[in-house]
Amino acid sequence: MISVKLNLFSNALSMNQDCRILLPEPVRAEEQVPVLWLYHGGSGDENEWMYHSTIAELPDQYHIAMVLVNANDSCFTDMAYGLPYATYIGKELPETLWSMFPRLSAKREQNWISGLSNGGYGALLIGLTFPERFGAIGAFSAGDKADVTYVRAGEGEITPRIRMFGAEEIQDTPYSIRSLARKLSQENTVRPRIYHACGGEDPWLDLNLLVKETFEALNDPEFDYVYDQMEGFGHEWSFWDCEIRKFLEYLNLPLVNRQ
Repeated sequence: MISVKLNLFSNALSMNQDCRILLPEPVRAEEQVPVLWLYHGGSGDENEWMYHSTIAELPDQYHIAMVLVNANDSCFTDMAYGLPYATYIGKELPETLWSMFPRLSAKREQNWISGLSNGGYGALLIGLTFPERFGAIGAFSAGDKADVTYVRAGEGEITPRIRMFGAEEIQDTPYSIRSLARKLSQENTVRPRIYHACGGEDPWLDLNLLVKETFEALNDPEFDYVYDQMEGFGHEWSFWDCEIRKFLEYLNLPLVNRQ
């Protein structure tokens, strides 16, 4: 496995951002390598998955590339009072890396996104916003932010929630997974396949079950929605490390190297 740390200027954000690319060895000339885009949790960055999981084994085992992004404290959104991170991560960064690394596949069916906690919400948000770019979503411990009880700020107070989503309810906005899924299901367009998982002891299990209800109620086979609930696990790395491998199995990727 090869690890490449990049610092790139983003036109969308008007500043530099870090990301990390993991590549399998070897990559043959003219080969197109599938790409898994990995999103961190609320307090993480592009290094989080490397520090806390065993993903460094996966590029060689499955012969895939992995891109670990940094969305800072944005929840992977185009922030109401902040920067357009969804545009950067869902559009600008893939286009930049596909251009810089021509061996990375740009085919929709060979690009997938996955994330944990806030990054799981981000994976659903970006995957449903840019369905023409990503063929599948792996969302772990991922609730819909529109289902979180909104506690209004005091007079003149700017909270992280307001910076990300604004000062109003977001149930029928592009920040709502339910709203995005319903809208996409009604359109004559491609939909990403969705693998969703949550630990049975996760303190936000109820929010995940609401997401589950949303996709099951749509009854849209194009989403190919699968839900996995592992009892005895909470909001923890041992669960997410297991689920990232289950997501790759869901994608029917062949295991090319067991080492």
